[in-house]
Order: sequence, then structure tokens, then C-alpha cells
Amino acid sequence: MSDYIFLVNVGSDIVNSVCLTSLVPNRRKSSCSETNFKVGLYSQKFDSIYWEKLDEVEFTDKNIVLNSSDYNLDVGQLVVVVPCAVDFLLLDQYDELPKPISRKSDMSPVNARASVYFYKNKSFSSFQGEYPYQMSKVKGSFLAFDSLMQDTNKDINTRVVFINLYSQKLSLKQKFHLNIANSYSKEKVGSIIYVHNSAGIIDIPVNDDMELCIYSKDTLGIPIFISHNNLGYLSVEHSHPPSELFLKNKSKGQLLLKQNWLNQLP
Repeated sequence: MSDYIFLVNVGSDIVNSVCLTSLVPNRRKSSCSETNFKVGLYSQKFDSIYWEKLDEVEFTDKNIVLNSSDYNLDVGQLVVVVPCAVDFLLLDQYDELPKPISRKSDMSPVNARASVYFYKNKSFSSFQGEYPYQMSKVKGSFLAFDSLMQDTNKDINTRVVFINLYSQKLSLKQKFHLNIANSYSKEKVGSIIYVHNSAGIIDIPVNDDMELCIYSKDTLGIPIFISHNNLGYLSVEHSHPPSELFLKNKSKGQLLLKQNWLNQLP
């Protein structure tokens, strides 16, 4: 598999960091234990359809560490980290992102994730994450029911950071809506505007006995749930796609679930 990695400015003095390793996470004993590659960092302005190169980084040891605070990003601005061959010429501008290389060293399956960190003051939380290349080629739609949106605490703020990445050529930068709705009444209780190749950021309202869902009828994306307060608490989780609810025929089950719910939601 080949995957992109991402950095984003989520606001609220939270810094996003990623750590990539040259070590192969799954391989045969006789295969090479490291892969040699570099990364290009690209971002789109909110009103632009072109990817601009921000940086190009090679390994000096076994790890590359990148921080959102190093790139003067606006809140919601997304940086895509593109793994590529060391001798690959990275252009200053693209209308379509280069395909990331696969970091496999043999036929063993590899999920080339990175360690994705979020810091606030002296607290941090992390998970293993990536944005699959195949997913970045599809516009699609998004729907999630997640326990992370339920039973919110008045003393803890929970923020959804919806990572949307479309690597293919765009002819126009459109505006979309990321929505939160009451699953029982189908009433919308929150909504924000985002564009392709950015992060839609929305705070989850404190709810009493409401089962919430979050959705977009316009694009795919990966939701990250960041819970924090001013006393040093910070927790980060990511959601799983609706296909994980089905043991068999995952794609068909997810399609039917999305069609049913998105037709009812405003």
C-alpha cells in the first residue's frame, strides 16, 4: 500500500507533529530492514487549486519528525507529506499530487503509517495514522456514528478535525458542509464550511440524551477527535468507517447504510 501522511493546524494552541521511520514494520527475515526515501511537504491555500511545496526533507538518521508549528499554517490548513524516492525531482507546484511510494521491502503486507502526535503545553496524545492513496482519489461522502461524540463533559472540549484530501486535479475550489445531527430527530445541531484539501474543524456541542452523528454529503475524510481542557487534559482518538460495522459484504453494507442515512439527514 502507498499512503500520504498529514499535518494540520487545529487551533486552540494545539501543535500537530508526525514521526516517520525508515524501518520496515513488517518483513521477511532475509529482506532489507530499512527503506531509503525522502518526503515532500505540500499545501493548498483555501482559495487555490494548486499544491505549493513547503519543504523537502531527507533522513539523517532513522526518523523524520515534522511539526505543524514550523510552517506558519492557518487554522484548518492541511499539509500533505508525500513519501518519494530520494532521486525523485519534487516540483515547486503541482495541480495533482505525486503518488506516494510503497515502503515495502518484500511481499509481506505493510501499512506504512506514521506516529501522529498532538501537543498542548506539556500534554500530548498520539495514534498511528495515514491517508491511503486510493482513498485520496475519490470524492465520495462521509458518515460516522461514534461513542466519542456521546456523553460530552462540560469541563472538556471535544473537537472534530475532519481531514479531507483529494490528490487529483481540481478545476474549481468548492465549499462543502460538515454537519453534526441528532440521530433520533435528524435535526442538524452544528455545521461548518470547509473546502477540498483542508481540515473541517467543528466543536461537539454538550448534549443531554442526544445520540449524535457527523456527516458530509460532499467528500470523504478521516475524523480525528481531540478532547482537551485548560487543566492539562488532552486525548486524541480517530474514528473507524461504517464498513467496520459489518462482518461480511463490508462495501455493500456501508453503501446501504450511507444511502439510508444521508437521504434522511438535512
